[in-house]
Amino acid sequence: MTAKTMTRDGRSGLHDALSRLPGWVWWALAIVIAGVFPLLNVAGLVETAWLRVGVISLIFVMLSLGLNIVMGETGLLNLGYIAFFAFGAYTTALLSSPKFGLQWPFLAVLALSALVAMVAGFLISVPTLRLRGDYLAIVTLAFGEIVRLTITNLVPLTNGPNGITGIYPPALSSSADRGAGGLAAWLVIDKPVEYYYLVLVCVIVLAVLLTNLKNSRIGRAWNALREDELAAVSAGITASRAKMLAVVLSAGIAGFAGSLFAYYSNVISPESFLFMQSVIVVCMVVLGGMGSIPGVVIGAIVLQALPQIIRQAAGAARSDFEVYRMLIYGILIVVMVIFRPEGLIPDKIFRYESHEVDPRELERTRQSLFDLEEGEKDLEV
Repeated sequence: MTAKTMTRDGRSGLHDALSRLPGWVWWALAIVIAGVFPLLNVAGLVETAWLRVGVISLIFVMLSLGLNIVMGETGLLNLGYIAFFAFGAYTTALLSSPKFGLQWPFLAVLALSALVAMVAGFLISVPTLRLRGDYLAIVTLAFGEIVRLTITNLVPLTNGPNGITGIYPPALSSSADRGAGGLAAWLVIDKPVEYYYLVLVCVIVLAVLLTNLKNSRIGRAWNALREDELAAVSAGITASRAKMLAVVLSAGIAGFAGSLFAYYSNVISPESFLFMQSVIVVCMVVLGGMGSIPGVVIGAIVLQALPQIIRQAAGAARSDFEVYRMLIYGILIVVMVIFRPEGLIPDKIFRYESHEVDPRELERTRQSLFDLEEGEKDLEV
């Protein structure tokens, strides 16, 4: 056996060993790494800027998981997804800021922000779910821009372009309890490390719930509609009901993420909800792998951390390379579409669709059909 063959066999053995590991092992490893990351900042090994990038990355992970329900599981292209994010953020800002002198409980604000976004998702889904493809994309794009322009022009309620400032930090106790000090005062979340762990817990819970939903009858119905809507309807699936559920649930996740974003940012404005943000979330889903929950998580983290890497590289080189951030986004997506259209960690169905005829599978089929005794092929493939 040559050295080249040994190397190839060694790599193949390692790949086979890793592929046989159960999924929960990878999830546990990812959770451990994510949980240890803030401790590196406490120890002074990681800058606070990277910790802030981690918080925003986790918020965008939630956004990407929500969009994956509509885009990856059901096959609907939504280019105005950031509008639901804005609904959640502005609901939080209005209910927990000096704007109207309100300071609602943290959990109540989270629930109401998600509910407002879900209502908006229901209202937009009723007239648009009969549309498909480019028409649906155009309508959702227009919806996102209408929401942003409305926020900009509704000055008495949203302060227009100036946004809403002074959003109170989330607290898991009442103001009277916090005034007494002790544990209740500690339950006020106002540090980057605390925000990080709060959002991380939300992401873990959301990923577990969506994984179970993906493997349920509802998830299989979404996949059936994505693959062939006519066949799915013929099999007894109510297309309008399944699509509406996907849109409403996706909008609720975006509203929940928007609420966390408002709490963390302490200030929000219409510039945070531009159309380009919707495009970036779409890119995260495509890059990671549509329909794949681990892939969407990785895609969101990669694209959200990339600007910080470019920024530090540009600072070290003392250049203006950072201005090419969106160009790098585009090149990365084009390269992925050409060489790995199924994404970084693809869903099994998308992998099969992207490589319908795998030469390696074809060769293994030919070898298995070869009759060694007769020296002839029983069947030519």
